[in-house]
Amino acid sequence: MKLHFNYITLCLLLVSGFIYGQQEREVRANSKYNSMSYTEAISLYKGLVADGYGSPELFENLGNSYYLQSNYSLARVSYDSLFKRTKDVSKSTYYRYINVLRSEKEDKKADKLYATLLKKYPQENIEEKLKNRIFLSPEVLVVSSVTLKNSKINSPYSDYKVSYLGEDKIVYSSSKETKSFLSTKSIWNNEAYTNLYEVSIDGDSLIGEVSKLKGRINRFYNESSAVFTKDGKTMYFTRNNHLANQVKTDSLENVLLKIYKARYNGKRWVDIEELPFNSNQYNCAHPALSPDEDYLYFSSDMPGTKGESDLYRVSISDNTYGTPENLGAQINTLGRDTFPFITSENVLIFSSDYRKGQGGLDLYYTDLKSTNKRVYTFSAPINSTSDDFGLVYKVSEGTGFISSNRKEDNVGSDDIYELSGLTIPKLENLTVMIKSKKGSDVIGNTSVTLSNENNSILGTIVAINNELSLKDLDPSKTYRLEVNNENYQPYASSLQFKGTNTTTIYLTEKAVPPAAVDLQDLLKLENIYFDFDKHAIRSDAAIELAKIVEILNRYPVINLEILGHTDLRGPALYNERLSLQRATSVKQWLVDRGISSDRITTIGYGEKQPINDCERNNCTKEKHDQNRRTEFLIK
Repeated sequence: MKLHFNYITLCLLLVSGFIYGQQEREVRANSKYNSMSYTEAISLYKGLVADGYGSPELFENLGNSYYLQSNYSLARVSYDSLFKRTKDVSKSTYYRYINVLRSEKEDKKADKLYATLLKKYPQENIEEKLKNRIFLSPEVLVVSSVTLKNSKINSPYSDYKVSYLGEDKIVYSSSKETKSFLSTKSIWNNEAYTNLYEVSIDGDSLIGEVSKLKGRINRFYNESSAVFTKDGKTMYFTRNNHLANQVKTDSLENVLLKIYKARYNGKRWVDIEELPFNSNQYNCAHPALSPDEDYLYFSSDMPGTKGESDLYRVSISDNTYGTPENLGAQINTLGRDTFPFITSENVLIFSSDYRKGQGGLDLYYTDLKSTNKRVYTFSAPINSTSDDFGLVYKVSEGTGFISSNRKEDNVGSDDIYELSGLTIPKLENLTVMIKSKKGSDVIGNTSVTLSNENNSILGTIVAINNELSLKDLDPSKTYRLEVNNENYQPYASSLQFKGTNTTTIYLTEKAVPPAAVDLQDLLKLENIYFDFDKHAIRSDAAIELAKIVEILNRYPVINLEILGHTDLRGPALYNERLSLQRATSVKQWLVDRGISSDRITTIGYGEKQPINDCERNNCTKEKHDQNRRTEFLIK
């Protein structure tokens, strides 16, 4: 009996020791994860999974480690395992999983998961509607004319973020020395820390040999994302928090990123200094200069940041810097907004992973001169299901460079692609004047609805003094205007720029309605009714319509007016359209049975003419049903 007890005790000790060992390994893995040593963290987490140990926290951290290394296919495997175990995960992990699914072309599953997120985090639903920040679906600039070519400067490792140094050089970041015996490896991805390299260009062609920037620029940690003043004498660049041979860390012992400045003395880069808005407690990285060099744009997670990183700008004047200014919720999202670049036309190009893109980091742009900062994105080949970032672009030549880890023709983990044929349209404002065809002033309230070429409504504006201004239109696109005024006939027309920023539209006054005969009384017909939010002809309506066909065939001099109505639910403008659709459906039914369309006119009154005392918020189902009708008149 004693022997049996000792055996059980030994088993319990072994099991508890095994569990303790597993927990100790996970603590060590979590420590590597929290210090951004993702390569080591992944190795430890994988070992735990191979031994059959897998807590939700483990799979979440493993998925996030792969995600932050841009390995989306392996991140997908970990997130799949996580969400099979629990849906009680952080908001940011939901977004990362959704983004991974998009990169894997699983858009339907991503949309379904997004709906789940909005239910779990109701505040996100409110913010999406009010601020339009999260997974904003931007307008897409089709860039099929653009060609991309994998650059010959790429190595088997990370090469990314080109910048122009004058007219005849580019500078880029690379970990090409990874195989060097003397190189120090990054704990992030196990590649060598990046250095800054330069190479000469002739037009859009690379010439000459690649060499490191001269001076004390390339040191022991990462240097990347440089930008240069037009005179080539000042450089701003990103570096790990390292200066004067000392490394600084934050409160979690992480080595963060800072923006530094250097001066060119004609031979090498000297006088390296960090900018005053840096901190040992947050990152500042990826600087970009405005065309007039009076603002420095950058990415940061400083206090006040809404997402994982936001875009900021700071004023520059006589070698002094203002207070960093967040670019706001119209541009920044809850994710990574990073790698800004400002064109000579003051267009901001940047990357983000929390908008509704193709997956990973996608490239977006907005005209900083515009009033509403509408965000646009690029079609393929600029954007892909992988990370696309670091676009720089010469407007006058249509050439530039982007960085991407797309797999089709990838040489290293990140590659630089030479770009040509890109044109970003310059947005225009258009003033619309509204007049009566009779020459008199238009009376009453006039509303104008603007839609894009895909018939998506961009907005509805009420004209003031018979004039309105449409902001930030793309001159290369065709828009659609719909004008409504109860005293005039509905007006709809396509809209294109024709070398002018002013256009005039003319409205036709509604004619005094002629005396009408109620066909319902004449023929003893019942009204035709429709299902809620539908315009399809019901079977009971078809019986009544068949009687009208018979009458119209018997009396060919009769012309018919079809009046469509809706109940009071839904927006008034939507109901007006729905009522016209119902009248049009009836007309088509009659035309399909041989009645000439010239004998039939249609009008949609929307919710304006209820036939009972129904009120919007206090109406029975039966009264709503009575109002969803179509009436018939003979002039």
